[in-house]
Amino acid sequence: MTRPKLTTFRKLLLALCVAPMITAGYLLNASENSQSVSLPVPAVAGGTKAITLTPVVGAPRRQYAEMFIPGEEKLEDGEMRVTVLGSGNPWVTRAQASGSVLVEVGNAERDLLVFDLGSGALANYASLKLPVNKLNKVFLSHLHADHTSDLLTLVGSYAKVGRADGPIYLWGPSGTEPRLGTRHFAAAVEEALAWDTEASSGPINPDSMKIVVSEFDFSKTQVVYEKNGVKVTAFPVVHTLSGAVGYRLDFAGLSFVFSGDARPSWPLVRASEGGVDLLIHECFPPAAMLAAESGLSIERATIALNAAHTSPKAAGKVFKLVKPRMAGLWHTLLSPQVIPMVFSELGAVYDGPVVQTQDLTVFNITKEAVVARQAKVSDQLPPSPGVPSVGYTPVQPTPPAWWAEAIIPVH
Repeated sequence: MTRPKLTTFRKLLLALCVAPMITAGYLLNASENSQSVSLPVPAVAGGTKAITLTPVVGAPRRQYAEMFIPGEEKLEDGEMRVTVLGSGNPWVTRAQASGSVLVEVGNAERDLLVFDLGSGALANYASLKLPVNKLNKVFLSHLHADHTSDLLTLVGSYAKVGRADGPIYLWGPSGTEPRLGTRHFAAAVEEALAWDTEASSGPINPDSMKIVVSEFDFSKTQVVYEKNGVKVTAFPVVHTLSGAVGYRLDFAGLSFVFSGDARPSWPLVRASEGGVDLLIHECFPPAAMLAAESGLSIERATIALNAAHTSPKAAGKVFKLVKPRMAGLWHTLLSPQVIPMVFSELGAVYDGPVVQTQDLTVFNITKEAVVARQAKVSDQLPPSPGVPSVGYTPVQPTPPAWWAEAIIPVH
């Protein structure tokens, strides 16, 4: 009797639990036809490829380099490039910044939109050689610290190194009461930066130290941004507390959906109707593995997963419902133990193209194809200010009077 032919993804699942990890990747032996496939190792372990067996979906009209090298590959008109600035968790590490995803839009303005901005995300942004003054549109999925903490750096520090054209424009959900909403959060950030703002008055355009907030009703699916051919739709998701959302971005017939932090949620599935080119959905490892890898108790890990996050199997169910051209897993604790388990559980319910994202996983999206790669970056780059669109003449501030006696003269 002839056995049914295994897909590449099924070969992966067949061998994941027994395959050893080797230097080149997770070697997977599919005994039924004596073929082997290899799932790339993470970048932190020396890998140079996106963690997937299907890095390309469709037929690209141009050739892409094996790795994305910032500054050497222009974004084409009508193309989108989605880069994971932070793939990680509340605890930021050198390998994984906290949650953040950047979208470069191939419109005339070459707009940049960032979804969430967790700790370490801006360090990864700096390595992409993108203009600092263009990074002024931030969309928050919710107000957990690991999705918002680099906002202080963007507003305060980046205003000193080129982001000088004007305010940060911030979109985010309301809460069940005003103190739990984005407007209250942004006002608190500005208040926390009062010393920084006052200390920078004169040399820095004061408008660049401000936040302009657009708070919207978290409970409704609605368009929250529409400009320059880009439309962003927000929709409610289930995560710890009312007031979390996901987003869909549409541009030139291309679409990207971002879950933020979420349990499997019907509003996301409904917002994805009409087709999605790339869906990046959060995915936590099984509770026992999360506890073992993070040091959490099994009780806390179980609550974190069941009350607030999405298991690999549940992510697979969402992907099966949405049927994106390419799916991405995000907000995952990456380790040699976790990655195979995630793919194994996911594949029990879904066999479409999936990428386990890492920091600096890059997706190029065109009508012809979706291509996933890793970026090859330098760890120490000065900021790229970009071309200013607003003129400002720095002013020397008047020093406090007591400095005259306190400063040691140098001749």
